[in-house]
Amino acid sequence: MIVIGGSTTFIFGTILSWRALSIIGLIPTAVLLLGLFFIPESPRWLAKRGLTKDFVAALQILRGKDADISQEAKEIQDYITSLEKLAKPKVLDLFQKRYLRSLTIGVGLMVCQQFGGINGVGFYASSIFDLAGFPSATGTILFAILQIVITGVGAALIDKAGRKPLLLVSGSGLVTGSIFTAVAFYLK
Repeated sequence: MIVIGGSTTFIFGTILSWRALSIIGLIPTAVLLLGLFFIPESPRWLAKRGLTKDFVAALQILRGKDADISQEAKEIQDYITSLEKLAKPKVLDLFQKRYLRSLTIGVGLMVCQQFGGINGVGFYASSIFDLAGFPSATGTILFAILQIVITGVGAALIDKAGRKPLLLVSGSGLVTGSIFTAVAFYLK
């Protein structure tokens, strides 16, 4: 949804001024803000705080007036009780030797993603397309659509192919694309 929202903004940005785009961007924000006044509090959060009456009422609102919530309410209460029996984790627990590999991979992937440059390409897409001699509006729209398609394909394949093969393919494509773009602009 983040990619769809960002890509939609790219597409509308080729048609509208930045001021109009900013005002239009306020609409979903205002709808979400107003909607917050009408949604009930999370039943799990209420149960965790010990507000049993409010917890049951919120769960009944979410499931409907005629729904039997007794089994689900019991499961939530049992889950909260079992969570309270567990030791409280601390941030420093992440740095234990048994978590070091997972933590390194997770943080490393986030760092590599940020240094991958797609945000920079997105911010300067119109300038890049202009410099390449391609119409910037058309290029920006194609860039936005391609982002949606690739994200959809990745989301559909992640459970079938696994994370590692997709990371290898996308990382190889990123390096190849970046080298190709750099060489093309360097030789121009």
